[in-house]
Amino acid sequence: MSSNVKKNFADFGQKCLILAILSIIIFILGIIAFSFPVVNWVYYPVILVYVIFLIIAIGDINSADKTLNNDRLQQFRSKIIVAVILSLIGLILFVVGINALLRTIEKAIESGEGGSAENIRLYVAFGIMILVGLILLIVGLVFEILAWGRLKTFFKENESMFSGTAGKNAQIGCLLMQLGAIPFIGPILRVVGFFLLYSLKKNE
Repeated sequence: MSSNVKKNFADFGQKCLILAILSIIIFILGIIAFSFPVVNWVYYPVILVYVIFLIIAIGDINSADKTLNNDRLQQFRSKIIVAVILSLIGLILFVVGINALLRTIEKAIESGEGGSAENIRLYVAFGIMILVGLILLIVGLVFEILAWGRLKTFFKENESMFSGTAGKNAQIGCLLMQLGAIPFIGPILRVVGFFLLYSLKKNE
């Protein structure tokens, strides 16, 4: 492996450490936000920072692929980008839809016109927005699972390119990123996965 490619993967591993830390912060803020909604003003910007660092990390993979020209890396990059776009759009639609629906219901209760034709149209419109958001989030999650699967396959097929246990750790890390779709324990698995991918830093 050329020194440039080694550096690309090492840089990717370094950013995975940052993504692990951001994942921990997002997980904690998400729990707190259930009891203190005001925390959402910090929660969503942190998610945005996470997405930015993920895109930058993908750039490192892209740089390595310019030399390696590997189908697995190309598939990882394309699928993870689709996953990010769909998940962001889905999250926006879901959050906006939920908030708008709750405000509409609250105003309808205060005015005593909850069953009016206008309010019913709003209920349906916001309900559809929430449903579309959920669908996009689920599809985005599927693309993310597929993306990490492609990267895991790359590390498995090219384990000898990486020194020590870096290649094996990267495979396990990618697997844990795939399992991150599991409710409740998913966020913890993602954090561990990112920390394992950080081992690529040692390959520099």
